[in-house]
Order: sequence, then structure tokens, then C-alpha cells
Amino acid sequence: MPPRNLDRLTRVYGPATWDVYERLDESLNPQGPDWLHELAGRYLQPGDVVLDAGCRDAEHLIRLVRANQITGVGVDPVGIHIERARSAVDAAGLADRITVDQRVMHELPYDEGHFDFVWCRDVLEQVDDLDGALGEVARVMKPMARLLVYTTFATHLLDGRDAEMMRRHIGNVEGNLEVGHVEAAFRRADLRIERKDAIGTEWREYAEERTQPGSRALLRLSRLRRQRDDIIAGHGQDIYDHIEANLHWEIFQFLGKLLPVVYVLTRP
Repeated sequence: MPPRNLDRLTRVYGPATWDVYERLDESLNPQGPDWLHELAGRYLQPGDVVLDAGCRDAEHLIRLVRANQITGVGVDPVGIHIERARSAVDAAGLADRITVDQRVMHELPYDEGHFDFVWCRDVLEQVDDLDGALGEVARVMKPMARLLVYTTFATHLLDGRDAEMMRRHIGNVEGNLEVGHVEAAFRRADLRIERKDAIGTEWREYAEERTQPGSRALLRLSRLRRQRDDIIAGHGQDIYDHIEANLHWEIFQFLGKLLPVVYVLTRP
């Protein structure tokens, strides 16, 4: 009796299939994360005062200040971030143009309408009391100032087991990966969406073509699981679970389970 799947095997291993693989080996010239700085530059004027809400090590604030002849303020709640940010600002020779403070977004010691622009990159996922934080940011924005937000949402492809893993991420706040939840908070803070761009997989493609961070994450994940018992014994179940979830972040963006999105918001 002849094989019943011969026609399928012929198609699978024939030119129609391999032509697609060859096509997939060619770069689509993806746009990289520098586009976010280019976008910010469209709204900045020399002399503007910018707030980086959740500045971490001030890498992005330093770039913004250097490129746009502005002054900046960075706030972050984590002490080690502030130490690194201050060292980076000093090393960049920008201590006269950048101030960095250990603060939360919910309590900003600035008058109403103080800032011309707010940069908030990869932060909202971890902000507790989103209403309080966005309301305070809106308060210190000048009328018609812009708030640039880069954040990540879960998609319908993030199934139950994947979602449960993401909930083990110590930094993330329940609900902040839901687009409806975050956009409703924008509205309650009287922030209007002027622009919304879904980044999709493009930045991940850009990075992988250059430095292979996704491949590194997979290698780390494999090593993590092979050392599971030792790592839990030495560092705790919560740290193991967090790192396992965090190593899936870039991979899930590649797979479309997580969707990076950029907003430009205004305060009417």
C-alpha cells in the first residue's frame, strides 16, 4: 500500500515551502527603539523642561537632554536606580541640566503646569495606584504638554498558563497589562490620546538581528530550569518564579502574546 501522505511530504519539502524559508531569512529592515527618541524630539523645543517618570539609570533622560537642548528631571522609587542615574549624569557632564530624585510618580514636588513634556518608558506595568500616579503627572504638565508612554499589554494569545506565569513577575501590577484598564485610567486623569502606535514584534526583530537578546533569554531560561532546586534553595521560590516570568517577556513579545504600545497623550 503506497504512503497516504506522499502528496503532503512532497509539498512540505518542495520549493513552495523552502521559498518561504528563504524569504524569512531576509531582514525587513525593522525600526528600532531609537524611533521613540525621534518621536519625542518632534514635541520638544530648546529650553523645555522634561520629566522622566521612572528614569531608572537616566540613560534615556541623558539622551533627550543632549539631543534637544533642554533640561530634565528624573524620578524613580528605587534607590539603586537613583545611585546609578546620578553617576551617569555626572559622567555625562550634565549635572547642571539634569536633577534626579528618589520619588514615586504619585508625589511630585512641583507646581501645576511645571513640565513641557513627560517621558514614561516601560514603567506603567509596575505602577501601583495608576489613577493616583497619572493624576499627579497630569497635574504637573503644562496645558497641551505631551506625555509619551511606552508600555506593554497582554493579547488574546496570552493563554491561562502564560498569564499565570506573568502574575509571578514581582514588579508587575495586576491589571496593568490590560489595555482597557490603562486607557480608562488615562481618561480619568483627563489625558487625551493624541497618538497610538502598536510596535508589535518590530523592536524585537531589530534587537535580535543585532545582539540576539531573545536567544540569550532562552539560554538563560534553559539554565535556570536545570538549576531549579539549587536556585530556589539559595534565593527563594519567589525569585525563581520572577526570573522565569521575566525571561519570557521578550519571547512573548516575539510570539505576539505581549504587545508593546506607544502613546502620545495631551492634557487639554
